[in-house]
Amino acid sequence: MTTQVLTPVQFVPDGAGLDLTAQLAAPTATTLQFANTGREILLVAAAASAETVTVDIGALVLGQTVTNFSSVTLTSGHTVAFGPFHSVDDQTGTSTVQVVLSTTTSITVAVVQTPGVF
Repeated sequence: MTTQVLTPVQFVPDGAGLDLTAQLAAPTATTLQFANTGREILLVAAAASAETVTVDIGALVLGQTVTNFSSVTLTSGHTVAFGPFHSVDDQTGTSTVQVVLSTTTSITVAVVQTPGVF
């Protein structure tokens, strides 16, 4: 299984703006991972219908795996935001979120991070 590690781009506080469209890029793998601080948001833009996104819940409860949330089916021409993510979504023993796409075709992704409260 090939995994692509995404690096979050931080929102700019105080009105400088962040061009989200410019941040979107075609994924190189259907399995995406990124560090989770609780401030990350995954953006997924679909250029075709019936593409799906599934957040893999990595937490164990009493040593047992937890069922993932239902996959989200995307609509062509729409951009969907996922997150922020709770720490129970992290893969076991890490602070990494894993998301699985149904395809790498006609889809673009980006991870953005909100700045901390100051």
